[in-house]
Amino acid sequence: MVVGENVDMSRSFGRLTVLSLAAVWVIWGSTYLAIKIGLETMPPFFMQGCRFVVASLVMVLILRSRGVAWPSRRQTRNASLIGIMLLIGGLGMVTLAEDRGVDSGLVATIIAIQPMMMALWGGLWRSWPNRMQWVGMFIGLAGVAVLVSDEGLSGSWGGVSLVFVACVSWSFGSALSRRVDMPDGPMTTTIEMGAAAVAFMFLSLVSRETVEAPSLRSGLAVGYLVVFGSIVAFSAFTYLIGNVSGPLAMSYAYVNPAIAVLLGVVFSDESVSTNMAVALPVILVGVAIVTNASRPPDATAQSDPSTVTP
Repeated sequence: MVVGENVDMSRSFGRLTVLSLAAVWVIWGSTYLAIKIGLETMPPFFMQGCRFVVASLVMVLILRSRGVAWPSRRQTRNASLIGIMLLIGGLGMVTLAEDRGVDSGLVATIIAIQPMMMALWGGLWRSWPNRMQWVGMFIGLAGVAVLVSDEGLSGSWGGVSLVFVACVSWSFGSALSRRVDMPDGPMTTTIEMGAAAVAFMFLSLVSRETVEAPSLRSGLAVGYLVVFGSIVAFSAFTYLIGNVSGPLAMSYAYVNPAIAVLLGVVFSDESVSTNMAVALPVILVGVAIVTNASRPPDATAQSDPSTVTP
């Protein structure tokens, strides 16, 4: 599957797209807390390696049982490269940042710059967001700026720097994946996760991580990451990045901080600050503008192929 600069926007608001957006908005917002819980008794690289070994093997078994053919060597190479950018350079650095004490809410908040970074990478191929998408992104970023100024969110400068590295790697990998020959459908996700699994386990070995039996709490958190964070949400993101506009596909980055911070309130007994009360509505307004600006003029008259019964 070769994805060009212009995505078929007639497919932007079918049932599968709505479900995929819901998955990356809500589930990925919760994975920051799950990662932090997993790190309580597991080293970072080994934890993520276990996550993607299991997730990629499950996906391979499902796809092969359905008769899905293995992609070409070129597609496999491209998907593996993108997987390293997204899951090692992106998620791996986020995991290290949380392991070094950066609050999960702060991590999710910084990552909100990714849509703009992806838009700038898109400029390399002369593909820019439209005017209202820019407006929505700036409003969303303004809300994030209010949220990140909250004194209740903390983290070391070294850890925060890792999050910015993650943003660069993830956003560039996402932009590049739209312009190279990639496998069709879920096979893209499978190969990306498989490549990341090998890389994470290699990093765990060379860094000599100490591996002990995890607690039940950490084990359940990793199980959640396998099923929902990887198989469900990452598959949803792979679909979005190939079927909707870049700003809409990356809109999760504005919603995730709100979800991450709210989960911190519910599960960590944190209080709702004035910053949060102001920032969250602003973020949602920005996302609403991006979503509406990404809708094609005749979206209501056209349907996603996933809504058609064969």
